[in-house]
Amino acid sequence: MKTYQKIAGIAILVMALLFNLASCKKDAKPQQTGNADNTSITAAIDAATLLYTNSTEGKRAGTYAIGARTDLKTAIDLATTTKTSGKYTQREVDNATANLNRAITTFNSRLIQDVSADNLIAKWEFSGYANDASGHNHDGTLMSGYINGTTDGNTLPKLVADRYDQPNSAYDFQNGANIEVPYTADLNPKEFTITMWVKRHETNPDNYMFSLNTYNGFKFQLQGNNFLFLTIHADNGYHDVDSNPGVVPADAWTFIGVSYVNGTMKFYVNEKLVKTAAVTGTPITLASPVNLVIGQSLPKSLKGQSYFKGSMDDIRYYNRALTDAEALSIYTSEQP
Repeated sequence: MKTYQKIAGIAILVMALLFNLASCKKDAKPQQTGNADNTSITAAIDAATLLYTNSTEGKRAGTYAIGARTDLKTAIDLATTTKTSGKYTQREVDNATANLNRAITTFNSRLIQDVSADNLIAKWEFSGYANDASGHNHDGTLMSGYINGTTDGNTLPKLVADRYDQPNSAYDFQNGANIEVPYTADLNPKEFTITMWVKRHETNPDNYMFSLNTYNGFKFQLQGNNFLFLTIHADNGYHDVDSNPGVVPADAWTFIGVSYVNGTMKFYVNEKLVKTAAVTGTPITLASPVNLVIGQSLPKSLKGQSYFKGSMDDIRYYNRALTDAEALSIYTSEQP
């Protein structure tokens, strides 16, 4: 009798669980398949197909970065399959539409643009010399520099092959070697973008690449984990931010960039925006002129001793924060 009552109790419990499960399924109201409204996904497919049909890839303004059309076509095909299969729910169709719209946004961001020369402060191409190619006369002077507080490295930047293997078209920096640029007010803007190609030789916590009186103005460097690192002195204090997780590899030509405008700091490695940080404050104007230095922390007269170990090429310096599309355009037009 006890055994029967025990079995009956278990049966009642199982029936109760099955009833509750059925009730949950009924309450969930699963969506019907095959009767989704395809209006939005059709419009997205049509828009994406028009973009794809009328686009070309290349390295000049008005073309799209190599690989952009392939990525868009993949997204179009996935959306088309979802629309025509007739076996997806409305939610799944809506998700596919959202994914395609995101692909369209990404595709548009890969359009190569002309980057306004009006905002270019200086451009050092290093094609056999350290002159400014922007026409603003920010010509650099090759300098030896200090490797500690008392010792001059007695080494000038050395011309080497660039990322295209063109001889004498980039500079290599060792033993404190640097390029010094005389200070003018336009080298001290309130917002800026710096882009360049680098080939670091060593891991070095003080791999200074571009500095205007170090932390008293701003400094752009590599730190001990080979992240990009920007320090700015703003009207509300000092701000240090790195590009983690964006790393610069050893002995490989790599495009890097940083931009700052009050509220936002961004870091780029090759074609990727690797980090965006919320930083506020307006960069200060230096109290007294200090020359800008490429490859060192400070001019030789101030005995800077934090120096870059590697090669640099094609440095651009803008007086505004470029858009992501503009940064990508520079990378695309300059990559080998």
